[in-house]
Amino acid sequence: MKLPDFSLPLARFFLVMGGTLLVTLVLYFFLPPQADLSVDIERDLPLYDQPFGKHLPFHPAGITTPDNKLANWRAIPGSRTCGECHPKETLEWATSMHAISDADIIYDSTVLENTDASVAGATHGTEKGRWCEGCHNPMGVASGAVTLANTVQETENMEEGTSCMACHAVNRAEPLVGNGALELDFNGVFRYGHPALIAAAPSRHARDMRARRIQPLMGDSAFCGACHTEIRPAAVNGAMPPMNLQDTYDEWMLSPYAQMGVHCQDCHMSQDPAQFVRLLKEGKRPRKTVSHRFAGNNYLLSNTSLPHSLLMTLRGGSPAGMNRLFNRKTFMDELGKTNKAVVDLLREAAEIEVERPFIDPATGELRFTVAVTNAGAGHALPTGPLDQRYLWLEIVVKDKAGKTLHHQGAFDAVKGEEDLGAVRWIKDVTDIDGNPIRRHVLFDAHVLHYTRKPIPPRQTDRVDYRLPIDASAGRPAQVEVRLWYRIALQDILENIERQGLAKVDGVIIPPLLLEEAKANVADGA
Repeated sequence: MKLPDFSLPLARFFLVMGGTLLVTLVLYFFLPPQADLSVDIERDLPLYDQPFGKHLPFHPAGITTPDNKLANWRAIPGSRTCGECHPKETLEWATSMHAISDADIIYDSTVLENTDASVAGATHGTEKGRWCEGCHNPMGVASGAVTLANTVQETENMEEGTSCMACHAVNRAEPLVGNGALELDFNGVFRYGHPALIAAAPSRHARDMRARRIQPLMGDSAFCGACHTEIRPAAVNGAMPPMNLQDTYDEWMLSPYAQMGVHCQDCHMSQDPAQFVRLLKEGKRPRKTVSHRFAGNNYLLSNTSLPHSLLMTLRGGSPAGMNRLFNRKTFMDELGKTNKAVVDLLREAAEIEVERPFIDPATGELRFTVAVTNAGAGHALPTGPLDQRYLWLEIVVKDKAGKTLHHQGAFDAVKGEEDLGAVRWIKDVTDIDGNPIRRHVLFDAHVLHYTRKPIPPRQTDRVDYRLPIDASAGRPAQVEVRLWYRIALQDILENIERQGLAKVDGVIIPPLLLEEAKANVADGA
């Protein structure tokens, strides 16, 4: 029997493999350096304002670049480019808060209120806004767009907030400095010219994009800490020294999770963040998986049950890649998955228990303790900008027939606020005259005061209640407790109208129920 002639296919195989190997070696080791893309401020952007000194072009943001020059905004690829080869990751990212960190209309109006309408913003307000934009719009800050006489054109990559390149161009991070203290090498990102060259040398591309196996910082909490540490520099409000406003990284550093080697990315970039945390609570070490949803705490701007037009308005419009990489239905389905991941993760954080409710025979008061435990978060509960993110307890006392005898902490869905007599974990902020700041105008913050301090990881805060009971109304038989979380105060929506961006009549920032518990009232002490 005559054997088949394999010589021609084998020759073609070795020719293709040899050619691919040659291209790979050339791309990996011998690519010539690309042209210098950095933007010289004096030569290219002479109207760029540097009120804090020419050696600090990005201040008060913590951003730096390797050569202290501006990034070339025209040469930096947008996330839609990444989506051509990474559609799954790009779609996940498009549903995240990272994708709209600068477009979110609540954030955008609040920044304008700080830079344009605050006392501290009266001098160099726009430039002081780099303090906010360093994390929310790193591309804009690094390219010189955050200045009063802005001559940097709005390219697609600048619409994307914390984009793919905003993370994948980071050389180093300084998490305790905060305010976006990342060295961004946007100008050093290699431009291949054609996707086929990436396919020919994926290891080179992985190196250029700082894959985790090559750049361990990508999986380290220090990376996240550079933005999730917020310290208002003295330059923003010259009358005061630096003011700590967000300490999420520090909270993690002092937690058992840091000692266990569990990093921010392990939970928040897991494909199932709630399940990951649940297994940690059981003392297990879950397998690490990766998603680019960045599940966090913003249940509002991922809530697909909101009217579509309202949701898209709040998110700042349709996402990058719409009708190019995905259609509306695909995006909304994916956004629903992100919302579920966010809500499930939030609900995995806290546990509550009603301890020993009884009627004090000496005073006739109903006495009990509510134990609130930070059971799952790797940072304090709540965390973040705590003049807005907060928790509160709702208490309902009922008799045997189910009639309500006492109700504290109910949420008014018309006014958009809970009973102010409720126990709350929030940071009260006042200005220099002692007036409360409830719209996140932190340029003018003067005094910070916790009504109740955030709960550290795996610790419990106990709240004691002594409630006077009207014996004629009935005898208490059961205590019901609910723990609520809210992403922001209703007042922050006023910034949208103050800046003339939209009317928000009837728009309410709803709370999210995290946990509930109940216990029967004992006969005596």
